[in-house]
Amino acid sequence: MGRIYQLDDGLSNMIAAGEVVENMASVVKELVENAIDAEAKNIDIYLADAGLSEIKVTDDGIGMSKEDLKMAIRRHATSKIRTSHDLYHIHTLGFRGEALPSIASVSHFDITSSEGNDGYHLFLLKGELKEEGKVAAKKGTNISVKYLFYNTPARLKHLKASHTELSYIVDYVQKIALSHPEISFKLINNQKILFQSSSTEDPLKVLAQIYPLDIIKNMVYFEAKDSYFNIRGYITKPMFTRSTRQHITVIANNRLIKNHRIVQAVKDGYDTYLPVGKNPIVFLEITLDPLLIDVNIHPQKLEVKFTEESTLRTLIRRTVKETLLKEELIPKVQKQEKSSNHSTQYSFDLKDQTKEQDDHLEEEQVEYQAKKDELVNQILKDRHRQTNDVQTNKPKETQKEEEKNALPRLEYIGQFMGTYLLAQSEEGLYMIDQHAAAERIRYERYIEKMSTPKIETYELIIPVTLDLSSQEVIALEDQLHQLEQFGIKAKDNQHQGIDITHVPTWFEQGYEGIYTEEMVSHLLDYKDLSIKSVVDHLAKELSCKHSIRANKYINQNEIDVLLKDLQHTKNPYTCPHGRPVIIHFTPHEIEKMFKRIMS
Repeated sequence: MGRIYQLDDGLSNMIAAGEVVENMASVVKELVENAIDAEAKNIDIYLADAGLSEIKVTDDGIGMSKEDLKMAIRRHATSKIRTSHDLYHIHTLGFRGEALPSIASVSHFDITSSEGNDGYHLFLLKGELKEEGKVAAKKGTNISVKYLFYNTPARLKHLKASHTELSYIVDYVQKIALSHPEISFKLINNQKILFQSSSTEDPLKVLAQIYPLDIIKNMVYFEAKDSYFNIRGYITKPMFTRSTRQHITVIANNRLIKNHRIVQAVKDGYDTYLPVGKNPIVFLEITLDPLLIDVNIHPQKLEVKFTEESTLRTLIRRTVKETLLKEELIPKVQKQEKSSNHSTQYSFDLKDQTKEQDDHLEEEQVEYQAKKDELVNQILKDRHRQTNDVQTNKPKETQKEEEKNALPRLEYIGQFMGTYLLAQSEEGLYMIDQHAAAERIRYERYIEKMSTPKIETYELIIPVTLDLSSQEVIALEDQLHQLEQFGIKAKDNQHQGIDITHVPTWFEQGYEGIYTEEMVSHLLDYKDLSIKSVVDHLAKELSCKHSIRANKYINQNEIDVLLKDLQHTKNPYTCPHGRPVIIHFTPHEIEKMFKRIMS
């Protein structure tokens, strides 16, 4: 008797569910993406107990006939592809064909759909059809998934806490709303509204439903294109960061995707603007030929592969960097307003609140949202006007553009704690971290010197000897040519170390041995990195170790030189490690602190 069997449909669907249905969020994802492909304009998601008891998705899309509805619950059935050619020209979100039968195999599955006349209803238990028939229904599709994983207790065991699972759903719905701002979404859990968006032409209005007012104020629009890709979106100024990359949203051809290399390209664009371990808030939309993207490499259609990916990463990196260079990035110290602490999500209960509480909360939400709407409309209006100026070749005042990108002219007025320089201008009071400022100046100077194709050198009268172990000398032998790219010439000292005979002219006198030792240690520690990466690591290390320290009082001449040099840096706002160099107190905020004005 043979040992290989053909699995029945029920068991096959349960196995497929292991790939497609990871948790409640993955069910919401499949159902919402089907609704989007069905041309829905309004999509509502209702949850009971974070979706564990019930997930219900309703839409006003084109609906399905009885025949299509019954076909949709069969494995490998789809309306999205017909031939292998279609796999490489995908314009929809759902196409794998396992989603509905897989979900139905591990739940109580109820679906009703209508093309505008009579509707048709199906009820499945463990993937088996139990009930069907005609029903009265509006155009569109309603799907209810109850008791998810009730027949697979091992899957239930591995679900996380309900609030964690709910956070995954909220995150997904917010991001899918960003990818399709033209659709209105509503997410409700246990009769509480968690997120709601209205149909709009610009994702900034959706971002305003997700993030607080202060962040929306500091979002900057960008766009760029090359022969393969068009990119556009919004980035936050570096003073607004998060500890995870979760807030970097990437959309490709209206599809929410994950691609760690693309996310890293965004971060690389921020370069030294970001503190170590922090991440920006970014919305990035990529438009490209479907032939240049493969979306069929992941069961949940999240991970994708790009053709010409290195070109795309370069475009993203350059665009983010150039966008930040055009902005004034001095953090402003502001008195915290009550409204800025409001939740960015709707969280009022639809039935349990008293009428007085409900009315008060609604008034606050309406007032706060009105402020955001007004701000968003003004931002979009300003951007539209700037676009028209560019298209009509309206001349710009070069001098004003240059002033915008530079620090204001500062009048030094004192030093605080031997660490912070105090200065003033017509715009208010400024505090400058003298160590961070010196780091930024030296970092850019070192980067420039070490990146020069031909570096001027001079010969040391007495060679500097670096004591290294024989193992280190051997490891360094293949990398001596890299030292020469930095303007350093060295020779083996009979495996007892190396003798430095020539150094760059930009080395400070007396630091030849220290600088060279730093370079050698970086080459040994980071031998797998490119020259550019080694230069960056090295410049940061040297700039930090040999800059003006905190708690050191410096004289007027040193201060004047420091402020002048800082004015001429490309990025005077952060040190090489992303910490602020300068912060700004506006006269308005200072007077509010002293109660001279009330608003």
